[in-house]
Amino acid sequence: MKIQSSEMSLSGQHLAVKTHTISESLKSWVGDRRPDFEGRGQRAQAVLRDSVAISQRAQAAAAQASAKNSVGKTAATSGDKELESDPRVTLIRLMVEALTGRKIRILSVGELQGNSPNAAPPPDPNQAQPTQAAPAKPAGYGVEYDYHESYSEMERSDFAAQGVIKTADGQEIQFNLQLSMARSYSQETNVSVRLGDALPKQKDPLVINFGGPAAQLGDTKFAFDLDSDGKNDQVSFVGPTSGFIALDKNGDGKVNDGKELFGAQSGDGFKELAAYDEDGNGWIDDNDSVFAKLQVWSKDAQGNDVLGGLKEYGVGALFLGSVATPFEVKNTANQSLGTVRASGVYVNENGSVGTLQHVDLTV
Repeated sequence: MKIQSSEMSLSGQHLAVKTHTISESLKSWVGDRRPDFEGRGQRAQAVLRDSVAISQRAQAAAAQASAKNSVGKTAATSGDKELESDPRVTLIRLMVEALTGRKIRILSVGELQGNSPNAAPPPDPNQAQPTQAAPAKPAGYGVEYDYHESYSEMERSDFAAQGVIKTADGQEIQFNLQLSMARSYSQETNVSVRLGDALPKQKDPLVINFGGPAAQLGDTKFAFDLDSDGKNDQVSFVGPTSGFIALDKNGDGKVNDGKELFGAQSGDGFKELAAYDEDGNGWIDDNDSVFAKLQVWSKDAQGNDVLGGLKEYGVGALFLGSVATPFEVKNTANQSLGTVRASGVYVNENGSVGTLQHVDLTV
């Protein structure tokens, strides 16, 4: 081929982006109740981003304590040594010791798996086992530590060429060529530590959904005695398109505690509701005397309680069957608000259907 003439146009674009973000949060308290860190108005976001400032002196003390603890532990594995020398682990250990007044020892993976020579032997199946322990008392302190680090790269290069080529033998070649090259890489590290009363506790009332297919939980916490222990818990409430199934047992026109909900006591709202199925047809409907007494507990835009009967919402019957549908509900800071455990259905008077859900609320 002999090129006689040509008109060529070449263009190229290149984009490369690298991002590296680190967020760290440490919260601690002494007492039976967790402070409402997230509900302090304009300070809430600042608290979520950085709640504790660690001075250089404190960091040096943690490093020094870590160095002392490593002396004489020649039998530890390299992974255990790294754990013991981690300043973050040491700082958390020192904080827990200060809050509880007790010495804390970091266990190795081998000890947790029972491979340590000092590990307790397994129980003898021929010996009588102790009866079920009483519910654990509050630890009196709590520590929440969260660390998030993410790194990502993205690169893209585009090439375009177009033109007209004329050859000596009279041939004319028109072309439009495009080429794209792209790559991406991402890495993420998350560390979450909960100690004492910061360990998540979940209670599970039954939720009915109206305007949406699934239960939604809000960031705003409300004081409510969910476990009926005489003390208010800080719990997330369902969104405006859902409500809790309630039974006003004392007739005072309000929901006093978890005893007037379904599931907060036993952990199985569908089973508690099934106890009222008088005709045994697998539904709570007009054949059951409790149906006319069941209410939907929700809140208005101002956070005020709203109670309405099932008939007011057009509900005709509640099906008592359900299947497991585990799904964790989190906020934008990746903090757990609750967990959906099971889902079922209900039917409206007009023939449409909706969903019932067993939702564990984090307290």
